[in-house]
Amino acid sequence: MLKKFLLLGSIGLSTLSFAKYEPWNFTVLEGSLIKGNALPNGFGASEKDVIFEVQGTTRYNLLDLYWFVDRSNIFKNSSLSDKNGIDSNYTYGEISPRISLDGLTNTNLSIGAISEWFIATQFDFDNVHGKTDYGNQGLRKYYIGIGNYISIPEMKYLKFDYFKTNLYARYVEKNYGRNEKQWDGYLFNIAYGGTIYKFENGMKFGFSGWLDYDFGAKNTSGYNKQTHDSLQWQNQIRFYFTNNLSVSYTYQINNHFSQVNQNSSNQNNESFGIHYSIMF
Repeated sequence: MLKKFLLLGSIGLSTLSFAKYEPWNFTVLEGSLIKGNALPNGFGASEKDVIFEVQGTTRYNLLDLYWFVDRSNIFKNSSLSDKNGIDSNYTYGEISPRISLDGLTNTNLSIGAISEWFIATQFDFDNVHGKTDYGNQGLRKYYIGIGNYISIPEMKYLKFDYFKTNLYARYVEKNYGRNEKQWDGYLFNIAYGGTIYKFENGMKFGFSGWLDYDFGAKNTSGYNKQTHDSLQWQNQIRFYFTNNLSVSYTYQINNHFSQVNQNSSNQNNESFGIHYSIMF
């Protein structure tokens, strides 16, 4: 019976016209070397750091996928103290798959500037393990919600290649002993990118950015600096020598980073990067 059900489902899906719901079909893989202030964690001062980042973007049929993995302190600076004092080579990553609702329903669900809707998910993790008297070490967070793409009209000196938003509910499995094993608040996310100016020789200035607003978090851990909300807003200006090679300047605004009101959680940070990307 299960095999028959799966077979009927696969036949039904194969009859859908996915092409209408594909703004693009590609995979971009990028490696970056980023130097600047290490991201805050809300407990210690932000130190200078060098991060190696790998990220990818894929659109294939119904799947809209973004992910990245950051490896901190790649030159093993023993003085760094902003990674919870646990691992001098801290790794943090996010995986954000979205599935097109337009494609699943074979219906154009666009409304005004909203060109496509998605079932949106996300998974946050790091490489820290173990337990203390306060609870789990490490980070494991799961998100599910609704997302979209928004069409922004082209302006004289600014063209958006993409602008998307997501609204998630969050389940916390591990969070360094805070609000674990429960649904805990929400995340509103915006991500965007585009072109500022393109030269005749193919070089160009581009921009990208994202905003994360966490809200509705509980305060059940007893940690008196914990907050119910958190805001991070990052903007990047990038100069492309070619479609593959670019350099960037990034500035990030932080308020209550990781729902903590202390030390570096309210300090803004900046960084410089060099990036190499391929598209296939």
